[in-house]
Amino acid sequence: MSDIEEEEVGEERDEDVDVIGEYEGQRNEKCQRHGIGRALLPNKDYYEGRYNQGLRHGLGLYIFKNGARYNGRYSKGKKDGIGIFIYPDGTKYEGEWKDDERHGYGIYHYANGDFYEGQWRKGVKEGLGCYYFKETGAKYLGLWMEGKMNGQGQQVTKNYRYHGTWVDNLPYGKGCFSFSETKVIQHGFYLNIMGSDIDQGGLDEEEEMTIHPVWRPRDITLFSASQLPTEPKPLEYPSDVSRSPSPEPTPPPSVDVYEKDFFKDIAQYDKYYQDEKLMWQTDKWDTEILEELKKRAEHHHMSEEEEFMHEGYVTDPLETE
Repeated sequence: MSDIEEEEVGEERDEDVDVIGEYEGQRNEKCQRHGIGRALLPNKDYYEGRYNQGLRHGLGLYIFKNGARYNGRYSKGKKDGIGIFIYPDGTKYEGEWKDDERHGYGIYHYANGDFYEGQWRKGVKEGLGCYYFKETGAKYLGLWMEGKMNGQGQQVTKNYRYHGTWVDNLPYGKGCFSFSETKVIQHGFYLNIMGSDIDQGGLDEEEEMTIHPVWRPRDITLFSASQLPTEPKPLEYPSDVSRSPSPEPTPPPSVDVYEKDFFKDIAQYDKYYQDEKLMWQTDKWDTEILEELKKRAEHHHMSEEEEFMHEGYVTDPLETE
């Protein structure tokens, strides 16, 4: 199956509004879910992460009962910011989100080994991106529109590179091939011809007609970079459709860690989440432990230098004597 021509398998569905079901966590004065908590929804989906006034907001992990999972940022109950979505069939998207849709820069890994890296807009590939075909080793680098190869681009293989224009995933119009070994450029154009993959015996009435690109060479010249089309550039959208700012983590990081390394970014924010979660759990511990900490504090009047030099110093204040 060619993944660039098919609907993406295992697409995420809307997550239930988790105002019901089992919940454990922090609440505000209005008894809304607010802060850190976890919820088991009536449909058996599971969420653990941050809430703000009853809505998922900040870093969170959502696990669907069908095996899919999302680990990333939320804003006002929707996926927004950087996040990783793993689908039941093994496909995976890691990148930017807006209003529950892939939007911005991201990488989509397909189950067959193909992957796409580039721009997204409102859930589909749109802008400048690269699609790698694992089976052939070829890749397409160029413009996309409404999820298909549309516009200026290049097809790159081991032996040659084609420069031209694509329309609905097919090369069309003027273009040229450059060859790595012969150092020449072949100029020509593509025609899209209606046809079908049938035997010479004839066309069945129910046989679906397909479009096949046919290359018409016209000229061969020595290689010169000046004869090649200009490189495709990323699309720029008006400010009203650009990616909304990601919600700030709580507490905020000490340095700006926003990068295209999504695993590093999620791990960074996850650290702050786990630290705050530990603080929340600490508040639930027995008062006996808190009293023990107070007693230890009363018996330790050494200076900082003496504490570090003391052989019996315990680094974990919760460790029992």
